[in-house]
Amino acid sequence: MDWGAVVAALLTAIGGIITTLLIVLRGENKEDHAMVVSSLDRLADGMERVESKIDSHITDHAKGVM
Repeated sequence: MDWGAVVAALLTAIGGIITTLLIVLRGENKEDHAMVVSSLDRLADGMERVESKIDSHITDHAKGVM
């Protein structure tokens, strides 16, 4: 039996399995990343509203409206 061919076949099979797993995990990572970006965008929108409310409140204090 030619052990070199057996070892080469095993390494090829193991490499194929590892490559397939990495491709699957990479796809899941892209989906997770997209979900996180969406959540951060929503948080940023909320922060802008809070910032404008605080700015107008401080301006009212400065003008003596309150």
